[in-house]
Amino acid sequence: MSLQAYIDRLEQFSAHFGVPVLRNSLVPEVLGRVEERRIVLRTGLSLEQQLLTLTHELTHLMAHCNANPRLNRTVCEYEAEAVERWVGAALRVPPYAEDWPGSSVTDDLLACSVVRVRWAGNTLVNAARGTLAAEPVRLQPQTAVEI
Repeated sequence: MSLQAYIDRLEQFSAHFGVPVLRNSLVPEVLGRVEERRIVLRTGLSLEQQLLTLTHELTHLMAHCNANPRLNRTVCEYEAEAVERWVGAALRVPPYAEDWPGSSVTDDLLACSVVRVRWAGNTLVNAARGTLAAEPVRLQPQTAVEI
């Protein structure tokens, strides 16, 4: 499947929850960000960068925006980067195309982080592939998920 098809499906996934994906000029150090209920990607990104950045920002919306208690920003970034790597490896997107999306991505995380990373990673891979389960998708993992 093409990278553009993965991006299109993830944008549809995001739009389904009322979160449009826009392209706009951002400072050079910022590839994307969440602004209220929308995701902004920097214009001019390669397809690989768009897919990985969109994955990263969707992870923030899915796993961090409504977390209670609030999570440490460093933990949030670490988790979003882990999901980005997981999805990149599963979809064979450089620079992660040669990695295997398995336990090595999350071995050193706390158990709760592992749950959020695995849940968000698997959900986004399925959304990109167009293979979401028939049951409704939640924007938060269940609290009791076996890891």
